[in-house]
Amino acid sequence: MTSSRRHLAAHTSIAETQVQEWSRKGVSTERAEFASSQKLRRKHPHGTRRSELLRAHPEVSRLYGVNKRSALYTVLLVLLQVAVAVQVVGRWRMPWYGWLLLAYGFGAVPDHALWVLVHDAAHNLVFASVAANRLILCVANIAHVVPSAMMFRYYHILHHIELNRVERDPDVPAAWEARLVGNSAVRKAIWLALFFAFQSLRLISYSHKIPGVRELSWVALNWAINAAGISVIAWMGGWRAVAYLLASSVFSVGLHPLGARWIQEHYPTMPFQSTYSYYGWANRVAFNIGFHNEHHDLPSIPWNRLPELKRLAPEYYEPLHAYRSYRQLLKAFIMDPRWSLISRWEADLAAAEREREEQLRRQQEREEPGEKRREKRQEGNGKVNGGEAVDEDATDAALR
Repeated sequence: MTSSRRHLAAHTSIAETQVQEWSRKGVSTERAEFASSQKLRRKHPHGTRRSELLRAHPEVSRLYGVNKRSALYTVLLVLLQVAVAVQVVGRWRMPWYGWLLLAYGFGAVPDHALWVLVHDAAHNLVFASVAANRLILCVANIAHVVPSAMMFRYYHILHHIELNRVERDPDVPAAWEARLVGNSAVRKAIWLALFFAFQSLRLISYSHKIPGVRELSWVALNWAINAAGISVIAWMGGWRAVAYLLASSVFSVGLHPLGARWIQEHYPTMPFQSTYSYYGWANRVAFNIGFHNEHHDLPSIPWNRLPELKRLAPEYYEPLHAYRSYRQLLKAFIMDPRWSLISRWEADLAAAEREREEQLRRQQEREEPGEKRREKRQEGNGKVNGGEAVDEDATDAALR
């Protein structure tokens, strides 16, 4: 081998090692996603993209980190919502139709923004300390009334690891849910309006990975903080103040233009992709949550640096389908009978079947006759069994 070829091979080896290290690096879910794909011998929907992106643009790894300003925004938004609830709704004794309209037209916006900050804290992107991220997550959740942020954190991490895997990804609708809603415009509208309720019912039957005692202790703290905060708000502003906050919370994740985010992220409404982004005006009031392909590619990048990722690697994002209007997406999802919860099930199962067929084809090409084939199978089984422990360790670390 010539000197130049040896140098190129060495350089390639170093580059591949660095890409693998970057794929495991970060404060979020990259390592757990990598370990899960190794265990299952199944490509993670964003794993290959991540490796290719880091290989082509190693400079994007500098975007990893935390954004402590998110803690300040969290406190300010909670204070804003509490001030409106107490000083406007409570003190003025606003009638029910008044605070409902205010909740839909105004309150849903800061509440949705707080959910995005909860999302970043769930990925440990606010502080370097995991405990500090959990605490700021609880503070943000006060404005939502119902103490649900800690459980959102737990299941959202699993969503990243098990992305689009039917009955393993908590974000994929349950079978009963998909059949119940179907493609009826009325039922789809009700499903989205009561999204929080359907999601809660879905998680009751979720059995892939159950929260442990340590996680439940954090859930208990979440409940205690919310109970204390809402008690103070009720004392200061009365029941109307609490009702306004609760309505704002429901609208922020429901039948509202911002609620179209739940459709935008992973529902196959256009040519099939595992994930879809949104580049419209709502990102300005929702901390760039629309940059969802970017987020799943590199989950350890905080919200304020996601547009920079797209700018540095445009060839990975500009060819993909992306939405520009939540309002139009919401209308299309509800009114078009081709779009339904079942379509996500079918698309996810079809993608998994295509991948299994491809894996089988590659395996058949690699197989050797006789003793070598049996040895290879034994080695492969050993790797899978060994990978299971790695997968569990990595998943537990991501959920810590």
